Amino acid sequence: MKGIYSDWEMESGLDFFVVEFEYTESTRMTEAHFHNYLELTHVRGGAIVYKFGDREVKAADGEVVLVNNIEPHAVFGTKERANLTVLGFRPEFVWKGSDDVDFRYIENFFAGEETFENLVRANVDYGRQIGALLEEIFEEYKRREDGFKLMVKAKLLQLLTLLYRHQPRIASEDRSRQFTKFKAVVDTMHANVAAPLSLQACARLTGYSPAYFSASFHRIFGKRFCDYLTRIRVEKCCELLCRTDLPVQEIGARCGMRNPANYIRLFRREKGMTPLQYRKKYKKS
Repeated sequence: MKGIYSDWEMESGLDFFVVEFEYTESTRMTEAHFHNYLELTHVRGGAIVYKFGDREVKAADGEVVLVNNIEPHAVFGTKERANLTVLGFRPEFVWKGSDDVDFRYIENFFAGEETFENLVRANVDYGRQIGALLEEIFEEYKRREDGFKLMVKAKLLQLLTLLYRHQPRIASEDRSRQFTKFKAVVDTMHANVAAPLSLQACARLTGYSPAYFSASFHRIFGKRFCDYLTRIRVEKCCELLCRTDLPVQEIGARCGMRNPANYIRLFRREKGMTPLQYRKKYKKS
């Protein structure tokens, strides 16, 4: 039975988390699961084993395991007690779906199940650098000094750039075509926030059935289609609330949220406040 783990320990408003674990021989996450975020696990001392279907990846001291949001996996401790630093982040933390350059930060995670290289070895220079960056991110996250979110993201981008530059990957033509199709959908969503975009209409853009489109969209972006569209619309609302004097309700309508009650509810869900409160807090005089 495959489960999906979502929003686990996620920092509110940051799409990101870092936690520490200790794994022993009795520590087992035997249920094959996947989650709606990307994951990097740094092993310090000892060893752990990840199972991806019939394939096992053993990670020893100093090595890093990469897990995308598509591959079901299980995790086992070994006789060699290990301390782990686990970093998770949603794809949209670094890629909003409309920038080819930013997509390269996470391209390795989406090389395809058959070609995705899960293990970053400790006996290569970039592997040691990545391990060190993971620990620096964790320390920054624990201290939570002013600007720590900026520093966490800056170090994560540096880490992902090292992965892009050095980690082996094999191009998957089929996977590349699929991402090209979904990128076109996301570009359409950004360009047409006021339009009554439906899942069915966007599925037609890809040539996939609505059911397959919906499941694939969730695996790739870590959100349901409707939730992703809501986030895009709310972000556009925030921009107009801060940069214009348009009435709050008109802004909602311009961003595809014409039902006032629904607009307020969705905005509050995303931002923790009403549109008017957001304008008062963030609009410069």
